[in-house]
Amino acid sequence: MMTAAAAFITLVIGYLIGSIMTAVKIAESHAKDIRECGSGNAGSTNVLRTFGWKWGLLCLFFDSLKGFISVLIGCGIAYLAMKLFPNAAFIENLPMFLGCVGMLGAILGHLLPVFYQFRGGKCVAVALGGFLALSPLMLLISLAVAIALIAITRMVSVGSVVGTVLVATLIIIRNFGNIPLMAVSVIVAAIIVIAHLPNIQRIMAGRERRLDNIEWEKRLEDETEKKAKTGSSETEKKA
Repeated sequence: MMTAAAAFITLVIGYLIGSIMTAVKIAESHAKDIRECGSGNAGSTNVLRTFGWKWGLLCLFFDSLKGFISVLIGCGIAYLAMKLFPNAAFIENLPMFLGCVGMLGAILGHLLPVFYQFRGGKCVAVALGGFLALSPLMLLISLAVAIALIAITRMVSVGSVVGTVLVATLIIIRNFGNIPLMAVSVIVAAIIVIAHLPNIQRIMAGRERRLDNIEWEKRLEDETEKKAKTGSSETEKKA
């Protein structure tokens, strides 16, 4: 009973943290809606393509932080619960269990954010932060492979899907028998692969977008838009 209560609290907190959409906030700072830009996805890759590397990396950092913090909060709740209720019958390895629950909550929040009409992102960055907290070595190995694939193919989706499946596989192999960690790895990998099905179809059809000619910060695009608006305003005045 106490384990279920702690898990519910952890899941809700993780979900609310995950529902804070960095991509939406960045786009709002540019007076835009990220869901109306580029691919329409509220994630770091779309921010990168729309506003440049600077904002894309910032989005990646804060989205990853959501997963990392949610795991730490889960572990913290576990230690607090065991301290406050020393005689309660908790599940074995409660910190790991609640850490996984926290990560799952953040993933669900990012995928279906309650603050943004349940229109979220594809959860790769959140998973990156969560796995960094839960299994850093396996995450770093998979991240190196993902970065290499992105550099070769110039497609973020390729690295995202392969890296996610790889980290889940490595975690299962190394932590076989750790049911919470194995379960969250499979669930998160499945969510991310399903979210990327349109990308996978475009890859197979040779139509997936590549990372080409993206500026550090898209000032040229903004200046072009301003000139276009100024030109249209002057035309209207003359008319």
